[in-house]
Amino acid sequence: MYIGYLMKKEVLALSMMAAATVAHAQSSVTLYGRIDNGIQYETGLPGGHAWAAQSGNWGCSWFGLEGAEDLGGGTKAVFQLEGQLNTMTGASAGNLFGRHATVGFTNDRFGLFKMGNLGAGELSQDSWGTDPQLMQRYAISTLVRGRNWASASNGAEYNSPVLLGGLVLKGQYSLTNNTSWNSAPNNAQGVPTGQGRTNAVEGIYTFGSGDFRVIYDEVRGANGSFNNVYSASRSILAGGTYVFGPVKLYAGYQHLSAPDATNSSMGVSDASQPIGVSAPTSVNHEWVGAAWQVTTATAITGAVFHANANNGNGNATLFTLAATYALSKRTFLYTEAGYVHNSSTSNLNLGNGPYGNNNFDAATNTSSNSNPNYGQSQTGVFAGIMTTF
Repeated sequence: MYIGYLMKKEVLALSMMAAATVAHAQSSVTLYGRIDNGIQYETGLPGGHAWAAQSGNWGCSWFGLEGAEDLGGGTKAVFQLEGQLNTMTGASAGNLFGRHATVGFTNDRFGLFKMGNLGAGELSQDSWGTDPQLMQRYAISTLVRGRNWASASNGAEYNSPVLLGGLVLKGQYSLTNNTSWNSAPNNAQGVPTGQGRTNAVEGIYTFGSGDFRVIYDEVRGANGSFNNVYSASRSILAGGTYVFGPVKLYAGYQHLSAPDATNSSMGVSDASQPIGVSAPTSVNHEWVGAAWQVTTATAITGAVFHANANNGNGNATLFTLAATYALSKRTFLYTEAGYVHNSSTSNLNLGNGPYGNNNFDAATNTSSNSNPNYGQSQTGVFAGIMTTF
């Protein structure tokens, strides 16, 4: 009896070990990340020009964990945790997993569903696919003051499988966790604070030599309205790419609408703005560009972006030229030059800065933001290194 008991224990232990081995074989966890550090020089800033050491001019530095567990029947449980870093200072850029913190299911037949902090997965950020400069510092987000960097928390997302030979559909919905459906939760003083409800849909069609995508997304302000064309607005974007030989062409259009925008809702006073300049309630944004794969290691990209805002804030055009050189499969050098030309009622800067006058004080050499003076231009250039793991 005792011998039989020992044998049963050994069989049970072996069975548990085998089960653990199978589970391990069907599950995976990956640590990944990238580090981007460089140096930049920009002119036309309030008070003059500046040299700066920068993290993330080509793309954000981040680290993350992602994993999958095979549940059988073609379905996997998946998760992703990702945070952003300033690798020039070592500081976390925002919350620990501010870029992604999601869990969900994926199946080749039925698609992907996930929920949690969608973060940098907000669908407006998919506009990088239509951007010749791939969302570098001087790129698709510059003339819309970072609107294409929208984020979403407390949300859910569904991605369809590939349909009709090349079409993928995506949809997102983000709750406010508030008794008021559209507005952000109240602070201790009873005032809505933060970002209101967000939602978005996207369609991407890929064909032999290119792709085309349409993105519609809504980001509401703290009070639930569309009150800042650059941060709390409706956006419709359409664009695509076409490849022939070593050249990839890009073109796109974006329209932003914030019918409730006022100087006050955009954080500026009437007195601080020049005569004839007031908060825009819409922006039309278009761009064209090309990427040329010169050699296996070397690529050159050029693009022109133009924005036209109503009710003042005028017109601006951004000219860019960039290059990358691959040192390996994981590491490359990069550089980009940008020049933004503003009309007399516009002061868009190269760094996605906030709306409003810079209020430069020559006596103290200080300003409220890095916008140039109205009607003035800015020029910049940066270079650095990116490595991934």
